[in-house]
Amino acid sequence: MDERAITLQRLQAFSAVYECGSITGAAKAMSVSQPTVSKHVRDLEAALGVGLFLLQRGRVVPTAEADFLYVDSRFIGEGLRRLRATVQDLHTGAGRRLSVISVGLLAQRHLPRALAALRAAHPALSLDITLGNALEQLAALRSGQADLGFCAGLVEAADLWRTRIGRGKLVLLLPRDHPLASQSSVPEAAVRELTDCIAMPGDRPLGKLARTLLPDLEEVAGSITCFSLEAMLPLCAALGRPAVVDSFTAAQISPDGPLVVRPLDPAPEFNVYAFSRRPPDSMGMPARLITAMTTTLAETQ
Repeated sequence: MDERAITLQRLQAFSAVYECGSITGAAKAMSVSQPTVSKHVRDLEAALGVGLFLLQRGRVVPTAEADFLYVDSRFIGEGLRRLRATVQDLHTGAGRRLSVISVGLLAQRHLPRALAALRAAHPALSLDITLGNALEQLAALRSGQADLGFCAGLVEAADLWRTRIGRGKLVLLLPRDHPLASQSSVPEAAVRELTDCIAMPGDRPLGKLARTLLPDLEEVAGSITCFSLEAMLPLCAALGRPAVVDSFTAAQISPDGPLVVRPLDPAPEFNVYAFSRRPPDSMGMPARLITAMTTTLAETQ
């Protein structure tokens, strides 16, 4: 017996003929030609050294040897059908759930766009979306409560896998009537002289970077520290005070609103990272979302 000649295609053709009772029916079930089915069956008979079908009154009748062989080949067919169903589920996301946690500055534009692209390709994928600062993200990833996190700025987590997916800049947010609003860009020296800026907390990734421009704000009487970037824009507008923020948050400003954005000279840059507990499978849903986020960030720079 030539075991190398017992191929999957030949076993599939044999099982189809056995189940359909004809070469014609098997060819239709397999979406191949009748000569192809006949050849597969003949080649399998030659490899096994036994006859599998007899032609009686125009009908294909299985032999006793075929009855024995079908018991095992049927399980191969069922396994292939389960495999096809599993592959289909992998493509649609059926039965899969992806838990994502992101900083708020990416939640207005980039994360929704990336998730929309992922769901368009995998409509049956279930998603859990949470917003959290960098410390909350790292804790969720380490505890297994999240599969994937998106952070920005100076984030240290040597025990987690990370990859850079984009870059951002710090910019100056100003009331429209502020003296610096008339400038096309604002030098760092001018920012350092501001004493009424609303500050980001210095223990946060972007706050650490902003404090290189505004190191002593907390020592100023009447200082304000905002722990939520989502609240920074309305706070600046209501109080009429400037703030150093990231370019993603600043992109939400209405052109006709009470605030304007001015670039800094030089512009402090920061990285945007994707985090997970271990390197994601290149074909898995986390990796695909990372790719979608990278594309979205690149398109909106």
